[in-house]
Amino acid sequence: MELFMGAPLFRVAGSALAAMVLVGTLAGCGAAPAPEPTGPTQVSESPTPSAEPSADPTADILFTITANVRAVDGRTVGISMAAHAPVASVDDAASAYRAQFLSVCSAGTGAQPITEQYLADNGSTLLPITITSTAPDLAFATPVGLYFGSPYFAQAAIGNSVTPEPVGQPCFYGFSWAKSGEVHGVADFENSDGVPDLNQWKFGRYGFSVDPNSGSTIEACSVTITEVGMKNSIDDSPGWDPSGAGDGISCMIGYVGE
Repeated sequence: MELFMGAPLFRVAGSALAAMVLVGTLAGCGAAPAPEPTGPTQVSESPTPSAEPSADPTADILFTITANVRAVDGRTVGISMAAHAPVASVDDAASAYRAQFLSVCSAGTGAQPITEQYLADNGSTLLPITITSTAPDLAFATPVGLYFGSPYFAQAAIGNSVTPEPVGQPCFYGFSWAKSGEVHGVADFENSDGVPDLNQWKFGRYGFSVDPNSGSTIEACSVTITEVGMKNSIDDSPGWDPSGAGDGISCMIGYVGE
């Protein structure tokens, strides 16, 4: 608060007047307190906190598979596959995955189409897969095979230069990846009693391969199982030992039972 606002300020010289001011001040110590201000008290408000940051998109990753392959010009291209936590196909959170999956695999086996109702009736869970590479639009020296999910159920892969393996039904035998970029996959797991089981993903097989007769190799194969993945007792399932994932022409991990 400015005490003399709007009035001129005078310079007072001499010690006598200064003493008079001091005496007057001391005499006022026993006086009644000044009246309360008539105006409203100003209160400083704290700034509204900003919204919480969006959820970490990697927080639900179960495992990652990384490796190196060669482009046609000899350059090294890093490739990676990440599996995210599955969701029941009937959940609202699964709507985008259902749409992606059905856009590729609605024909099913031909004799049995796959619809949303079919997935619900068969206790389906959908496992999202993200596949990336370190450089875009580079033709691989030989196409890379993409595998994720169970051979008993369908899988969908969506991305440039991705085509179904040319055998049997298109959603049951993996996919061929010809050029680097990004691929989105969805693997279906079904339960015979019609109740979704979010642990079925561990009975799938996942990773990359190249034709052994092509002369190409897959190098620097590495698998990391996250804490989220380990919570599903993954170490109790045969085939999930990361140390045995690479053999030069493939980089894969997952169930190897019956």
